[in-house]
Amino acid sequence: MVPEPSVSTMVYAVHTARPDEIGAVEIIFLDEDDARSYAIDRSRDWRVLSASVTSYVIGQLGTRHPVGAYADGVEINPRSIDRMYPTDGPGPAGTAGV
Repeated sequence: MVPEPSVSTMVYAVHTARPDEIGAVEIIFLDEDDARSYAIDRSRDWRVLSASVTSYVIGQLGTRHPVGAYADGVEINPRSIDRMYPTDGPGPAGTAGV
C-alpha cells in the first residue's frame, strides 16, 4: 500500500558511485532493510565503486541522514577515509578514477 503524500513518510534512497557518475539515485524504498540489502548487492556490481543509503522524510527539508555505505558488499565508514568521497580514487581495473 502506498502511503498518502500528506503523511510524513520516511524513505530510503540508494545512491551509487561509478567512475563516470557520482551519487546517482537509483531507487527509493519505504523499508530500510530493503534499501540496505539492495545497496549491499549493488555494491558488488563490477562498474559500481560503492552504494550508499540515505534516509529522508518526504516533503520536509533538513531530514536527510546517511544510513550506510557499502563497497564490494561490505559496510564502510566514509568518515574514516581521507578524501571527500569514499569512492574518490582508482576505479575498477582498466578505468580511471573519479
